[in-house]
Amino acid sequence: MAVEVVGGVKANSLAVITDAAHLLTDVAGFSISLFAVWASGWEATSHQSFGYGRLEVLGALLSVQLIWMISGFLIYEAISRILHKNAGVNGGLMFAIALFGFIINFVMVVWLGHDHSHHACHDHNHDHSHSHEREDMRATNEGEETNKLVSSSPANTKILNINIQGAYLHVMADLIQSVGVMIAGAIIWAKPDWLVVDLICTLLFSTFVLFTTLPMLRDIFSILMESTPREISVGRLESGLKCINGVQDVHSLHVWSLTVGKPVLSCHVIAEPLASSTEILHRIRDYCERTHRIHNVTVQIE
Repeated sequence: MAVEVVGGVKANSLAVITDAAHLLTDVAGFSISLFAVWASGWEATSHQSFGYGRLEVLGALLSVQLIWMISGFLIYEAISRILHKNAGVNGGLMFAIALFGFIINFVMVVWLGHDHSHHACHDHNHDHSHSHEREDMRATNEGEETNKLVSSSPANTKILNINIQGAYLHVMADLIQSVGVMIAGAIIWAKPDWLVVDLICTLLFSTFVLFTTLPMLRDIFSILMESTPREISVGRLESGLKCINGVQDVHSLHVWSLTVGKPVLSCHVIAEPLASSTEILHRIRDYCERTHRIHNVTVQIE
């Protein structure tokens, strides 16, 4: 990132500076995420009875805002340079810096790709020892807390695998961006008057980065609005609760998330005559944990 900042200024290349700004948002985003994951492990207090898990969501929101701010500035600067004549771009230096970035990203892709394959093989053998029901809940397991990565349990090995895959795909995107800047540098190197290629490259990559934040924004909005998690069907959940022995009816059913992978449920249950409230409560909690991976359950027995 430091090389690209200095080299981008020297070469007067906005595309190289865009690549450096992308890396800056990565560093800032990772730092915010690490702090949020660490802080989310703090013990709940009387004032913060649910704990600090939602700091992860607020941290993600801050990261997205940073990305939009930097990308917006770069798009503005690119349009300004298109409308107003600027000094020339050193295509040779631009190509050399992009090539340096490509080599670094290529090494990371090979390294993470090998590590990802190793964990994937280990995970594959582990999955065969589980039941079919366990496999159906794989998507839910992927959303569990990142701060458990240090554990050596098989479930956390799966989470580690998912995080390595995410890092691998992220570096692949950086690699593609480096290739794009290399191509732009080579064109300007051959045709010094084609400065617009540098600016078009900036516009394309900045817009691409903005679009990559949309799924994250959707998840942030869903959690802050206390929407039902996408992986949980309220209709199926309500039907399952009504099928539990001793349950006559269910109402005021609410499901939301404190943060990604931490769903919460509350409901009112009308019990059948002579049914044991303690047994009903135990069955409901067992059903919610086993079928929907909901560990925070509040039930009012009527």
